[in-house]
Amino acid sequence: MTGPDVLNEVITFPGVSSRPSKTQRESARTRFPPRPVVTDWPATGHDRGAVGERLTSGMFVLDNANSQERRVRGLAWLLDWLADQPGQTWQQRWMASGADAAGGAWRDLPIAWQQARGRESRWLRAELSGALVVAICGDLVRPSLSCLVAGAAGKGSLTRNLARTRDPHGFARLRALCDADPQVSGFAAALTLRRSAEILAAKGGTLADVTVGDALELMDREAESFTCPTRDHKVFYRMLRELGVFSDDAPQRLRAFRTAGQLTPAELVDRYRLQCRPVRDLLVDYLAERQPALDYTSLKGLAYYLRPLGNCAFLTVGLPAITPDPNGVVMLRLFQTRPQTIYLHKHTNSRSLPR
Repeated sequence: MTGPDVLNEVITFPGVSSRPSKTQRESARTRFPPRPVVTDWPATGHDRGAVGERLTSGMFVLDNANSQERRVRGLAWLLDWLADQPGQTWQQRWMASGADAAGGAWRDLPIAWQQARGRESRWLRAELSGALVVAICGDLVRPSLSCLVAGAAGKGSLTRNLARTRDPHGFARLRALCDADPQVSGFAAALTLRRSAEILAAKGGTLADVTVGDALELMDREAESFTCPTRDHKVFYRMLRELGVFSDDAPQRLRAFRTAGQLTPAELVDRYRLQCRPVRDLLVDYLAERQPALDYTSLKGLAYYLRPLGNCAFLTVGLPAITPDPNGVVMLRLFQTRPQTIYLHKHTNSRSLPR
């Protein structure tokens, strides 16, 4: 679209990291650091025979015989692959394999390894997923929080199995707290349990060992992985605090950690790497204008809602107001050398410009 009244400057916008972790929670890091990453512990150094015997017996046995058969087969394939990686412990082999860095795509690595050796199974991907959960529950490997947040261990399976094998009492208490609170939705409760399980998977131990710093670190990893606003962090923090696992000096509300670490309107917009510079600048100005009337969560949500406009927008000068339209049209004001209003049309199912 071209013409004298159209702004169509497109830029290669510099890659802006979406992670606010280093500067956003500096004061919180000082007072409440996360537990350090441990690289060696007794269970990860066990030999193949001992590992296979322990993880296919006792609490790791499923009631359904067919499911247990698939679990045993998947665990054998996972251990075969890991045993072929460099390292003296299972954790060293996991990290050296590249699986942790691959995050949710980690299964592609052992699948390619198995296929190169002529091993095929219609259940291979699912069996490897289940096998990793067993290996985590048995404390054989500890994937990083970044890897887990990216979906390496799925959503519900890790929580269910850690609750059954690692800390039944702790998870039962946390679930009861969530269920008893009318302000905690079922979705928020499930997220709280899953996030808690991811911390145990990455750090080891039980829920009683989780620290404030661990919770903040998980939120940072989510901020790195997701460009959309994350949900129910306040509930997650509050439920763990009510569980009694945090130290006595832990703030009552998550807000205490975020006040000094909120992103500016420009930083909120730049997380999305918009390609059209005039629209990017416009959205920054608009968020700055709205900022005094909005809380931070609403401001973040507004940045997320408006982000598609910066990558594919039709701009026409001359429309009057600053107002959100229920049909998906947003009209904002752009101040350059003279006041102008521009018309931004988001992607919709219709290909026509609104009249």
